[in-house]
Amino acid sequence: MRSLITHRCAKTLLWEEREICSFKIFGQDAPFEAVVLNRTSGEGVLRASSHVDCEIQKEYTFIIQAYDCGDGPGGANWKKSHKAVIHIQVDDVNEFSPVFRESLYKASVTEGKIYDSILQVEAWDQDCSPQYSQICNYEIVTGGTPFAIDRNGNIRNTERLSYEKQQSYRIMVSAFDCGQKKAKEDVAVHIEVKPVCKPGWQGWNKRVDYEPGTGSKQLFPKMHLETCGGPLSGVKAMVELQTNHIGKGCDRAASGSTDLLPAPGPSTNWTAPLLTDSGRESDLIYRFDGRQAANVPFHVVPQNLTDQFTIATWMKHGPSPGLRAEKETILCNSDKTEMNRHHYSLYVHNCRLVFLLRRDFTQIDTFRPAEFHWKLDQIEDKSGESILFVNSP
Repeated sequence: MRSLITHRCAKTLLWEEREICSFKIFGQDAPFEAVVLNRTSGEGVLRASSHVDCEIQKEYTFIIQAYDCGDGPGGANWKKSHKAVIHIQVDDVNEFSPVFRESLYKASVTEGKIYDSILQVEAWDQDCSPQYSQICNYEIVTGGTPFAIDRNGNIRNTERLSYEKQQSYRIMVSAFDCGQKKAKEDVAVHIEVKPVCKPGWQGWNKRVDYEPGTGSKQLFPKMHLETCGGPLSGVKAMVELQTNHIGKGCDRAASGSTDLLPAPGPSTNWTAPLLTDSGRESDLIYRFDGRQAANVPFHVVPQNLTDQFTIATWMKHGPSPGLRAEKETILCNSDKTEMNRHHYSLYVHNCRLVFLLRRDFTQIDTFRPAEFHWKLDQIEDKSGESILFVNSP
């Protein structure tokens, strides 16, 4: 702070009653001057000859002497007084705002813990006096955050943080000096929430989708081993590729084949009411519980099978909805009117896969077996998945 200081000098006495003509200051670079106000009484004033600044120098000490006017018209034989010591203290004005020592503060915490102190922010003030140069209070100006700050700038969390709920926080903090002057600029504090460390392989998925003909593909490009800071003596890893669940559309598509359960569309609306597996597979998979079926239009499915045909289905056989002896039909082609005469049918019965084939009346002279039975382990395994093919001849 720059200020002008004046000080009225007391009456100066010399050995003889003479008028006082001047004052002289003895001190190195003292920015003050003394001016005589009344020669007879010796009264004068002490004032600053230039600006003084408390932040540059808080106090001054110097010596002053008074001189009389001397004898005769030329002022000869002048005399001087004894030396007096003057001490001046410069008062401070709260002209500076607090300033933070860092432009950005960062910290990280582990979720689920309450911290006494996450980090400490610090501000300072350029004023010279303790009243205005000390920081008396900090304040979080961002509302609705689970954090608090004390008078020393220590930030703590007021509740347990969750990585899934919010992974990072950005709060703004301000500072006040003891004269309640606010910081000119607030400071940003970034707090990162880290999940609880769990040792093991991280950054990989059990499922990998691969499109044939696209070349090589990295299985786990972001995979890493998390040790949580613990010692590691060795690493042994084994990758096992499980393909027993793959079947639908996997190297089985052939030209001239007919998909009886296509994706729903304007011309394929018979699959619209069916239940799906909620996207657990890359292809669209339908789920049947014994209470609903897909009525495939007659123009889509062949009415009579030729001498050579293949029926392919991918299915996971769950528990039977009723008695064990009930038939569970997979595919059935029947009369259009009564639907009581099956031309061909594929179904599961008593843990067996059965295929029923009735020849058209034009082929009645050709004798062929009417039913084919297969006892398959995949049918009995309620938790397994299987690919079933029926080929003829």
